[in-house]
Amino acid sequence: DNQQSKSLPIVTTAIYPPASISSMFGLYGGYGGLFGGISRKKASKPKKKKKENWFERLTVDQNKQLCKAAKLRHVGKKQDLIDRLTADPQTSIYGFEMQYVGLNVEKIKTKCRERSLQVSGTKFDLVLRILHCDNGSTPAGTTLKRAATDVVKTVDATTGSVVEKHVPKKRKKAAPSASRVYTRVQKKIEAVSQKKYQSHWGSKTHSTEVYGLVSDILHNEVVQSDEGYLSNNPRFALSIAEAACTSLTDNFDTMCRRGYDDYGGWCTIDSSLRTIVEAAKPILSEEEKEGTAEWIEAMYNEAEPYGLVDGTDLMRTIEFIRGSDDEQKSDENETEAGAVDDRKPAAAVASAAPTKAVASALHTKAGAETLEKNSHVVKENVVNSSMM
Repeated sequence: DNQQSKSLPIVTTAIYPPASISSMFGLYGGYGGLFGGISRKKASKPKKKKKENWFERLTVDQNKQLCKAAKLRHVGKKQDLIDRLTADPQTSIYGFEMQYVGLNVEKIKTKCRERSLQVSGTKFDLVLRILHCDNGSTPAGTTLKRAATDVVKTVDATTGSVVEKHVPKKRKKAAPSASRVYTRVQKKIEAVSQKKYQSHWGSKTHSTEVYGLVSDILHNEVVQSDEGYLSNNPRFALSIAEAACTSLTDNFDTMCRRGYDDYGGWCTIDSSLRTIVEAAKPILSEEEKEGTAEWIEAMYNEAEPYGLVDGTDLMRTIEFIRGSDDEQKSDENETEAGAVDDRKPAAAVASAAPTKAVASALHTKAGAETLEKNSHVVKENVVNSSMM
């Protein structure tokens, strides 16, 4: 046996754990296992501290410009410039942006208007403009941007000298354009995707605001316009109404809740359209009348399934522009005039004539005597007519 064992070769084998054990090791622990293991956490970036001082968000060059405009020393590091601007009374009010401290952009614009300065640009532009105006430190070769003003001369009551005062010009509102009106209504309808209209209650207000915009264009910008479009240029007034209503019709399906009209926008649309059509009808050709009736009818057909036009006279307006409404009115008036006697009871017809005779006879003494003599005749007529 010993000799046989010496002659046999020695074989070495490596022993590996079973695959199931290694998989369990990786599952329950190990490096990156599902239920444990070594996990590396990412280092979180430090949050940037919010800068409550406006000067800290500006560049060094911008702070230097503010220091020059306020006639402060403008050399040194950025923090030195900020300290000077914060310590100076005329500039410190612009640096702090807390809720109850400092000035926001709207208040800064108000200060610009008080100085007849332009209100366009960023906050830095506005503050720099104010400092240049207050300190007379406008750089050489540049002009201070002032608002368009008119010079008004007044006489001082105490000194008697003439004082010139710059008063901002009142800009005239631009005349409405059919293309711009169409775009305004379209953008308002497409604003349904905004966040404020996504809630349950917010979605109900979108259609109301759209109808309010259309009614505001027709009533305030056309019918009640200071330019007098209805009398001076009724064809232009009709084109503006067509642009607003056509835009509403073309984009009507974009709205999500079309049946809400909380402020009566459709009633205003109805009355304003009737007024515009009445003013423009005499100067329109037959083709233009038919075209006007078609776009009004198209808008009516879009709104009718939602009950928006219930109680309105849009169909009467369509008939009026086509010329059939006038004939219908005249026929109705004739019918009413002929049917008056048929509707009255016999007693009322009999008593109508004595009533007029009584009213005219009371003004004279002779009439009073005649009334006393004929009173029994009147009573008999009334009694007989009621018996019949």
